[in-house]
Amino acid sequence: MSGKYFDELIIGEESMSQGRTVTETDVVMFCSLCGLQNPIFVDDEFSRHTNYGGRLVPGPLTLSYAIGLGDYLFNGTAVAVLSWNNVKFIKALKMGDTIRMKTIVTDKRDSSSQHDRGIVNLMQEVANQHNEVVCSFDRSLIVLKRS
Repeated sequence: MSGKYFDELIIGEESMSQGRTVTETDVVMFCSLCGLQNPIFVDDEFSRHTNYGGRLVPGPLTLSYAIGLGDYLFNGTAVAVLSWNNVKFIKALKMGDTIRMKTIVTDKRDSSSQHDRGIVNLMQEVANQHNEVVCSFDRSLIVLKRS
């Protein structure tokens, strides 16, 4: 396992993921999979005449990226996601943007029912290539302890 264990996490610790560039293929495939047909995501002509000047990336896809971007930190050690709270979409994400995710450990506690794991609370922010936060949220995970 390459992820961090509960015991290794320090409250206040910050980490940054690698980057990921959002492609048109990503958006088309996501919208097709979900049946999402809002013209702001799928119609070049319509979206060109909006305040954004082009197609946007759906918010749920941004959250999906966040799952993948944060995987390096808990790869093989996260057992379950308990919650996603306070999700905020702050700035529009566009195709061609490159995003990274900052993770801050805000709290942790031992599990009261399973002694081989603990609960970790995180504050996470997805930012674009200009370091502008596009999405933020709090997340709680169950993470394995070292045996």
